Amino acid sequence: MKRYEDLTRQMVSPSRNIIAILLVGVALGLTLVASLTQGAIPLSFPELQQALWHQGSSINQTIVWDLRLPRIVAALMVGSALGLSGALLQGMLGNGLASPFILGISAGAGLVAVAFFTLGLLLSWMPLAAWVGAIVTTGIVYFLARSPSGISVERLLLGGVAISSLFGAVQSMLLLLSDDGRIQAALNWLIGSLNGRGWTELAMAGPYLAIALPIGCSLARVINLLQLGDDRAVSLGLSLWRSRLSIGAIAALLAASAVSIAGLVGFVGLIVPHGARLLVGTDYRWVLPLSVLGGGWILLLADLLSRLGAIELPVGIVTALLGSPVFIWLLYRRSDRS
Repeated sequence: MKRYEDLTRQMVSPSRNIIAILLVGVALGLTLVASLTQGAIPLSFPELQQALWHQGSSINQTIVWDLRLPRIVAALMVGSALGLSGALLQGMLGNGLASPFILGISAGAGLVAVAFFTLGLLLSWMPLAAWVGAIVTTGIVYFLARSPSGISVERLLLGGVAISSLFGAVQSMLLLLSDDGRIQAALNWLIGSLNGRGWTELAMAGPYLAIALPIGCSLARVINLLQLGDDRAVSLGLSLWRSRLSIGAIAALLAASAVSIAGLVGFVGLIVPHGARLLVGTDYRWVLPLSVLGGGWILLLADLLSRLGAIELPVGIVTALLGSPVFIWLLYRRSDRS
C-alpha cells in the first residue's frame, strides 16, 4: 500500500491541477451565459436577468425557462455522463481509444430506439426503453467476456464489436422496411440531438445520474491500482473481477442515461478523458472529476455552436466534426510510437 501511495503522490501536482479545474470551470461558466443569451432570439444580459427572476417579457421567460434552460441542463448532464463513462472505461481497459460505446451501449440503445420509431410504438416510453436496451446489451457483453480468471478484457472488446455489428444489421433492416417519415425521425435520434428536450426527459434520467456520477468518481483509487498491472493490483488486495464489473456497470449506467436523453452522441467520451489527462496527469483522483466538468463544457459548447447558424444542426454532427480530427491525431500518435 505504501508503494501505491508513493506512486500517486508522484502523479499529483495539486496546485497545477486546481488551476486546470478552475480554468475549465471558468470556460464552462462563460459558455453557459452565452448559451442562455444566444440563439434564434438573442437576449441582452439585463433581459436574461429579468427572465431568470420571472420578470419582464413573458416571451423571454418562456425562452429561458422552457427552451434554453432545459436544453443547457440536458447538455451538462449528457456531457458529464459521457466524459466520466469514457474515463472509467479507458482506465479499466488501459486503452486510450476506448469509449462508452465499446461495450455495445450504442448498439443496444439504438436498436430499441429504431424499433420504437419504425414500428410506431408509444414514443413517450422510448427514452426509458433505450436505457433498458443499453443496460441489457452491456450485460450480454459481460456474460460473453467471462473467463475462469474473471472478466477478460479481450473478450469484452470482441463481444462489444460482435454485438454492435449484429444489432447494427438489425437496425438497417428495420429502417429499410419502414416508412419515409419514420426513417427521418429515427435518423435524427441516432445522430444525437438536444432539440426539444424538456424537464420531463431530464427528470427521468436525473436520479440515475445523481447516483452514478459520485459513485463513478469514487472509483479513482481502484483505477489507479489497475494502472499498476494486474499482478501488482492483486498483490495490493484488489479483486480484478469485482473491480472491472463495478467500473463497467457504472460506465454503462452513465452512458445509457446519456443516450436516453440525447440519443447517440459520439466522441465526447473518447476525447474528454485525453484532455483531462493532458491537464492533470494520470492520477484518476483528478482525471475523473475533470472529465465530468470537461464533458459538460464540451457538449454545452457543441450545442451552442449547433444553434448559431441559419439552420440548427444536431449536436451529434458537431461533436463528430470536432472529435474526428482529434481521433485521427490520436491514432497517428499511437502508430508513430509503435
